[in-house]
Amino acid sequence: MKLTHSRSTLVTGACSGALALLILTACGTDPGDAGTPSTTEGEASGTRTVEHVFGETDIPVDPANVVSVSVTSTAVLLSLDIPVTASSTTSPSALTDDNGFFAQWAEVAVERGVEPLPGPEVSLEAVGAAAPDLIVGNGFGADAIDQDTYETLSEIAPTVVYGESDTPWTELTEQYAEAFDRGDRADEIAEEYERLLAETSEALSAEEDVVVLTGTPDGFNVFTSESAQGRLIDELGLTLHEMPEDLAASGNQGGPERADIVRLSPERASDFGDSTLLFVNTQGEEPADYAETAPILESTPAYEEGRAFTLGAEAFRLDYYSVPLIADRLVELLG
Repeated sequence: MKLTHSRSTLVTGACSGALALLILTACGTDPGDAGTPSTTEGEASGTRTVEHVFGETDIPVDPANVVSVSVTSTAVLLSLDIPVTASSTTSPSALTDDNGFFAQWAEVAVERGVEPLPGPEVSLEAVGAAAPDLIVGNGFGADAIDQDTYETLSEIAPTVVYGESDTPWTELTEQYAEAFDRGDRADEIAEEYERLLAETSEALSAEEDVVVLTGTPDGFNVFTSESAQGRLIDELGLTLHEMPEDLAASGNQGGPERADIVRLSPERASDFGDSTLLFVNTQGEEPADYAETAPILESTPAYEEGRAFTLGAEAFRLDYYSVPLIADRLVELLG
């Protein structure tokens, strides 16, 4: 997959985020060690032992029929050219195609003949019918695989689970690559990403800091520096607006264990200051759509000066395929 245009290949049909995103130490496993394969004598007979969230699993050295039971895992598998034959999906929305594949990589999945399976809740019957020789799942979020499900899936085929809420998409890619012996491809992706950051940073010019946010019926979810979106903004040389400390103190975050977003009531829109507003548009296509829900936005400097923009639904979940699209959009808006 090519990054975009002629700049590199972060988005060839083959580049968070982290894509935000803590299922953790089940079975006493330290997730910090997840993704570290250890070669055993089994490799000579066609298997290798890898560590993941739920312990160790012997997996095929060359799997030919990999089923992703978490739609958020599929992008990583596709980017590393791992043979995904079927994938769980999510409910079709502005974020997906009609199959329930995320829009940024849906075309790649369809081209490779990936069969859509029910999701985000795992359909054990559908997974079994896909006859996998390896099952891969995600460890966090709406499509997370818990320990009971993991154990049941392991009766169908060898199963591994990777991913934590604070794992950047680049690090998650490295974990998968190490486990599945795709180090060369991971190195290519890392080089493409570094080129993308350098080229995009050079093309951007913004005097004001920025706020990355989504609109909700009750106000706004603002992405912090701990989020995949916030990290990308920082890596691109832009400045993320610091929200008032009392927001976290008053319990307005997205949950007691989440630091990637803070929730803001419409009345607090003045806390955006003179920042440029970048909406991850999961509910509206244009900045005016958000002002209809929260008219107070129209009095912010960003709206008054025409510095409120939408980034596209792809910005909701960062991965190899979405990051180049976001970078291009930022250059279009702030270049």
